[in-house]
Amino acid sequence: MEAILATDISGGIAKEGVIPWKSKKDMKFFLQKTQNNVVIMGKNTFLSLPENCRPLKNRLNIVLTSNPYYYINNPEYMQHPNLIFTDDENIHNYIHQNREKIYEIYSEIMPFLSSNFKIFFIGGKKIYEKYIPLCKTVWHTTIKSDWSCDLFFNYDYQNQFKEELVEEDDDLKIVEWKKIF
Repeated sequence: MEAILATDISGGIAKEGVIPWKSKKDMKFFLQKTQNNVVIMGKNTFLSLPENCRPLKNRLNIVLTSNPYYYINNPEYMQHPNLIFTDDENIHNYIHQNREKIYEIYSEIMPFLSSNFKIFFIGGKKIYEKYIPLCKTVWHTTIKSDWSCDLFFNYDYQNQFKEELVEEDDDLKIVEWKKIF
């Protein structure tokens, strides 16, 4: 399992419920990493996505919510075969343990799903707090400016992960944190 996130220089992840910056480079990186895989997110992260991007294309989207039935019975969301709402906080274990079965079930209706798919946690704050300690890899983009965010996520990777620089320029820094076994 892996996590992927972006923060501003102060550890900010959102402002008024949305990501305040626009970074083509970060979005391209996010797409390259998560496409053809499984993404797990919280309800607020899902709802913060622009409507025309919901659910994320070419990915099996799993949304954790305390009230999945509200969304399951909502016609707006029922039309998307690549979207699952659940309150099962251990869904990642089920997917991981039943990888072949999941691929078999979903590959016909989601031909984009890779046979060796990965599971990515993509936010928000509570999801990162709970699941990053379980991840073998964390992809962290730091946007090198302060966006006056009102929601922050700071994590001390140093004790569990080894840092490897992926890319850096004047605007951002992308780091791969690999779990130390």
